[in-house]
Amino acid sequence: MLNNIKNKMKWINGKTIAVVSTIAFVVSMLPNWGLAFIARPTGDDYGYSAATHQIWLQTHSLLEVIKTGIDTTISKCTTWNGDWFSVFIFTLMPEVFVYRSFWIVPIFWSLATIGGTFYLFYQLLTNTLGLKWYETLSITMLTLLASYQWIPSSGIGLYWYVGVIHYIMPHVIALFMLGFLVQFLRTKKIKYIVFSAIGMIAIGGSSYYSTFLVMLTYVLVFVCGIKKERKMLWLSLPVLSCLIALYFQITAPGNAARVGESIEFSIGKAINTIMEALFMGVNRIWWYITESPYILLILLLIAVIIWCGLVDAPLKFEFKYPILFVGYMYGIYASMYTPEIYSQTDISGGPPTMEYLTFLLVTIASIVYVEGWIISRLRERDLIKRNEWYYKYCLVPYVLVMCIVVILYKGEVKETLFYESVDYIMSGAAADFAEQMRSQEEILLDDSIKNAYLCPTNDQQGPLLHMPVIDDPDAFTNTVVKKFYGKDYVVTITDTEN
Repeated sequence: MLNNIKNKMKWINGKTIAVVSTIAFVVSMLPNWGLAFIARPTGDDYGYSAATHQIWLQTHSLLEVIKTGIDTTISKCTTWNGDWFSVFIFTLMPEVFVYRSFWIVPIFWSLATIGGTFYLFYQLLTNTLGLKWYETLSITMLTLLASYQWIPSSGIGLYWYVGVIHYIMPHVIALFMLGFLVQFLRTKKIKYIVFSAIGMIAIGGSSYYSTFLVMLTYVLVFVCGIKKERKMLWLSLPVLSCLIALYFQITAPGNAARVGESIEFSIGKAINTIMEALFMGVNRIWWYITESPYILLILLLIAVIIWCGLVDAPLKFEFKYPILFVGYMYGIYASMYTPEIYSQTDISGGPPTMEYLTFLLVTIASIVYVEGWIISRLRERDLIKRNEWYYKYCLVPYVLVMCIVVILYKGEVKETLFYESVDYIMSGAAADFAEQMRSQEEILLDDSIKNAYLCPTNDQQGPLLHMPVIDDPDAFTNTVVKKFYGKDYVVTITDTEN
């Protein structure tokens, strides 16, 4: 009887979980990768790249496009936005060069996010801590599943070029920078410092959020390691590179023009910002858990996989200070709230997205450290040994918990990006949007038409993000679309005009 049970449970192992989690993530993303081919540029996508697009049409010279992109960057940094690196990338939207190439944005940056997440986790969990590659793959896929399915803004994460470049691009770079840091600690090869320094320049010129994530991590490693090994001094190079890039970003005149006096520094305001951020972080974590219980369920499964993997790993790393480490990780997470609190400006879906993605990363890091500390203490007392049955012992009760959560919160499935995307497609709204964009572009791409009168679009966008041309020719979207397509006049036709 016991042998029969064991034979039936042979399929419960790390490789099976890796296969299932990978299939689950890929299937969950298929609707969004499909929608990538009807997604269109919008708003600022046109505004930042209008000049480079017109230069490309006139010259087909990449050098001239780059020169124009630099001029646009200087202009924007002077009048509106100090994020000089991301602004420059704004000017190089794919449709500057090829019409109907916008699908590259959600496809490429989602694949880049997958690659960056797996690279970081593989360097940390497999190369450093000794987890099996398929265990790291499971953790990666589950993290990405949680990242995308409950992402605060699918537009920021996938479908709005300026949003993707401003938030997701530096986040992806940050993932690789953290992976390079782990590689340097393991191999002591200076090339990873060089890679990090280059990446830090890009991050420092793009995003406060990714800057805080990477800088605070590098500082932690530097402080903890400098007494043991002088080679840690090399970490000052990427840190200095980031600070220099960040200085030019912060001091750009465009920041003052956009934010106003609220950006001025004061010690009292800084202290108040930190306190508010620490408090806000607690509230938001509680919101994640109560409003989206599946996030907690996925993190629990990740914790199970990490536990089973660490039990079977050699664990050469010393886990000494779990409370301090978890506290520091929370500090990194809370720092994500400081830009919006300090500047006191209205925010888009970008900051909540970065706060959520950072929450997942620091939570997983905390799980690894705490479980590593527990297993190390148990090994010292000879209370735990490697056992192939750990997956069975841990996953059977987990499945029971999962079933209970699914029964109690089955309605929460409708809150996932997968459900929203499938519903958008099945309802026919996606096809309507595609047809509306086709009819508008038929006019916009006709060089013989200088005064473009467009049919209006409906407001059913599902997970997409589109700022429509309206009946006011002086509206922002109308103006930037006009410049991008080289028109004299762009407006939608209302019923009253008909």
